[in-house]
Amino acid sequence: MSNTKQTILRLVQLGLLSGLIILLQTVIVIPMPGSLTLSLVLVPIVVGAVLYGAKSGALLGGVFGVLVSVMAVQGQLGALTNMMVAYNPFLTVAVCMLKGIGAGWLAGLVNGLFAKRPLIGIFAAAAVAPIVNTGIFLLGMFTVFRGVLVEVAAGANPLSFAIVALVGFNFVIEFVANLLLAPAISSIVKAVKKIGK
Repeated sequence: MSNTKQTILRLVQLGLLSGLIILLQTVIVIPMPGSLTLSLVLVPIVVGAVLYGAKSGALLGGVFGVLVSVMAVQGQLGALTNMMVAYNPFLTVAVCMLKGIGAGWLAGLVNGLFAKRPLIGIFAAAAVAPIVNTGIFLLGMFTVFRGVLVEVAAGANPLSFAIVALVGFNFVIEFVANLLLAPAISSIVKAVKKIGK
């Protein structure tokens, strides 16, 4: 396939993955026990990172970051995010962007470390994405949003509260879901690579 056709195919595939990110973030949200939800939005980010590397992973993570930022500013993401926006909308957007871009970029980098063992690379990328996404959120909560965290914790230990109440069960479910979907990601990557030949 010529370079021009490969570039067009890559742009189309990244566009489709971007559309899937939008769909998974805004429409397809799986309810979990309590008030939690399971989002599979990191899966297309991992697919793009595995297919095309860290830069494409970062681009797709940026699409996710922009979408989450818009939803946060519009008050669509719940009480905690509303408090973050009220405290500092610019820092809220910065954290949203950093966590999305970082998750995609590092998933691509980690996958690249396992070029000779692609299945291990896919599992590693699928594991790294939710860790980075959640890790950057927690870092934001412990630094620039510490005042919000202390207020929400209402006298409880902020560290324990953040880990258990803010990310705990939701992170574990998303992490496990990403790992369980890694074989499907592998199948998608193989199919897309066949199309590109």
